[in-house]
Amino acid sequence: MTGEELRAAVRTIWREVLGADVDDDTDFFDAGGTSFAALRIIAMLNDRHGTRTPVKVLFDSPRFADFVAVLDKEPELSPRS
Repeated sequence: MTGEELRAAVRTIWREVLGADVDDDTDFFDAGGTSFAALRIIAMLNDRHGTRTPVKVLFDSPRFADFVAVLDKEPELSPRS
């Protein structure tokens, strides 16, 4: 999965869960994200893309671009093609 494909896949999940537009500067918590929403995002990412991303990654990197960057840098967290 390319960087742009990863960004698009993650953006789709964030939009579905948060019910809001998402850009690189969107902060998960400022956009209305809750602990339950974080669990949903991570579960959807893991289910749809075969990842094993822990929810801690989202809590540690709540800004969209930062979250995607962590996924992109860590092969074990990044969705497979």
